Amino acid sequence: MSTRVGETGGEKEIELGDLDERPTASSGRRRKRRVPAPKANLFWRFVFPILLAGLAVASFQLWRTGTKAVLNSTDGTVVEVVSDPDAPGYQAFAVPTPTMLTLHIDDGELVGVTVLARTLLEGGGQLVLVSSDLAADGASGPTLADVYADEGRVGVERSVGMLFGFGFLEILEIDTVSFGRLLELAEPIAFNLLDDLISTDADGTEVWLERGGTLLDGETAADVYRWRNPSEVDANRNERQADVWESWLASIAAADDLVAATLPFDDGLSPYLRALATGQSDIQLLPAVPSDAGSVPTYVLDDNATAWLAEIADRMVPLPIPAPGVDVATVRLLDGIGDPALAAEARGVVARLSELVIVGNATEFGLATTTVSYHDEANAPLAEALATQLGAEVAADLRPDEPVDLTVTIGTDWEIP
Repeated sequence: MSTRVGETGGEKEIELGDLDERPTASSGRRRKRRVPAPKANLFWRFVFPILLAGLAVASFQLWRTGTKAVLNSTDGTVVEVVSDPDAPGYQAFAVPTPTMLTLHIDDGELVGVTVLARTLLEGGGQLVLVSSDLAADGASGPTLADVYADEGRVGVERSVGMLFGFGFLEILEIDTVSFGRLLELAEPIAFNLLDDLISTDADGTEVWLERGGTLLDGETAADVYRWRNPSEVDANRNERQADVWESWLASIAAADDLVAATLPFDDGLSPYLRALATGQSDIQLLPAVPSDAGSVPTYVLDDNATAWLAEIADRMVPLPIPAPGVDVATVRLLDGIGDPALAAEARGVVARLSELVIVGNATEFGLATTTVSYHDEANAPLAEALATQLGAEVAADLRPDEPVDLTVTIGTDWEIP
């Protein structure tokens, strides 16, 4: 899922009393008599709402029936539901790791990118800050800030997804004003500023905020987050942004009312804040390196940074969704051994190579061979490619009504590729 929070303008609420129905022409001209609109057709007034409600009910019932048929059927025949996760035949939809991409905007420009992931049930999570001056492909060319200026949120989502190797369930685009209002919920925020923040205008240069320990209100904390001193490299601002996150989460953790300090929502940024503030959290900076020795360099990923990113991406998102624009096979993964540890290991591997839709157990355990089955002749090449990556055998299991492209069944010969 995607969310945008913008700056509020100077609109005022229009009251009925503010509306003036007097004519704008001279007072000597008579107003035309107002003619009431004709009543709507009876079909639109009474029949259509009933049909619409019926359609909603029918759609829900169709979804419910289809879901049950998918998970509780074999070769088109509905069978008894298996509710024990350790029993043969058990299947369930795979639940992706909750992920969010946050874009911090100031005066229409991208000033910060944050990638968040949390464990289920709000048990903690990880957060990686990315410089807006990072090359969008990690190597050369336009920066993420440039991509945002040209393509907006969609372009940054695509670029960051390709870098991290996974997609995002939610996207938040938040400006400085709205960010400040969110920070206000946990103020005051204890913060240690490592450098003076300098303001330059027509009257000269002055220190806007002196370095040292201080208590920040939400508005000031948001300004600190977006601030960039004259000729300052973005790596410095990126570190300051990480410090703001750490201080903010500490203030949330110390709040008397956790929900009031984060807003009482089950989606958006709120559950991530609660999880990161109260659970085990890890805040990291993407270790990009400057591409040149210029006064305001852009950043790239060298071999060490690329390896670091691959490792942390696997750790923070064990069950990903595909990155935007990446077309992979949809897969059902079945444990044919009866070993939960090996099944979990296989799940992590297969999830990186496909879109994992259904997980569960084969109808029997003790299977010797790991197989990749395709259910439509058109998907045979996908099965061949995945089988090569997994060191598995390919099998045809032609059932065109299958909800996935492939089924991977783990056998006793399974080894990490």
